[in-house]
Amino acid sequence: MSPVFLVLTSAGVAALVSGLVTLLSQHLERRSRRNELLLSKALDLAITRTDRVLKIVDAAPGSAATLYDDAFLAETYYRWFQHLLAHGKLPPDATPLRPPPARPMAAGRS
Repeated sequence: MSPVFLVLTSAGVAALVSGLVTLLSQHLERRSRRNELLLSKALDLAITRTDRVLKIVDAAPGSAATLYDDAFLAETYYRWFQHLLAHGKLPPDATPLRPPPARPMAAGRS
């Protein structure tokens, strides 16, 4: 075999391996960023829910509400977001909280 062929072959194999490693690292980075964003949004939603419950209780003296730790709410929201991304719908344990489907408006009414 000629030295030129060996050099070109090894360069081609090195480029292929380098490309595969880069592709794998990009996939892992995207997955990590997506999970980080899901967790961030789940925490934001948990904090917002707690704030909303506190405002409702403050606005209605004598009313009672159950407050859950933000970490537990964030865990639930994170799991729901992951399932939503993977399957396109919320998991079955979110179904009891789902509002009933909207009824279509009758014809002639606006």
